[in-house]
Amino acid sequence: DEGGRDFEELEEDHRWDGTLDFGDVEKDLAVKLSDGDIQAILLHIDAVNHVKKLIVTNCISITGIGLGPLRGSTIIEQIDLSLVAKHESPILDPAPPISREHVLPILDSIINMEGCKLKLLQFPKAWRECQAREGKFYEFLSSFDSLLKNRDAALTCLRC
Repeated sequence: DEGGRDFEELEEDHRWDGTLDFGDVEKDLAVKLSDGDIQAILLHIDAVNHVKKLIVTNCISITGIGLGPLRGSTIIEQIDLSLVAKHESPILDPAPPISREHVLPILDSIINMEGCKLKLLQFPKAWRECQAREGKFYEFLSSFDSLLKNRDAALTCLRC
């Protein structure tokens, strides 16, 4: 709350573009944020209806379960789960606890919504390094790829 003004009033004033970037938080604080903290923030701002871009820079203590309030969002366009800032090494040691088992069902709920606007996903390096081209992560990637291709095909047809 800013001087007694609520979230909707701030949004109406166009002071917030729908970007929630934890890279804007002091690193010493961001590294301590828990899933409970992330969940509380997302619920407080009604993220499912307001967040267009989520960047969890330096949130290296989360498992991803705290992203639950984003389930079914039709407005989110970008999600960056890489946990590092631009131009920083993506190698984190020790490996962060962010879990495919917690995150993929949330992402599935987003891409399966009619009118889904999600167009950009960035994953932690450890997820991208997995050599096996099977399993739930690659099933999700295939579904997301199909969504993007079908969306592009629909847009192409509109230009005919």
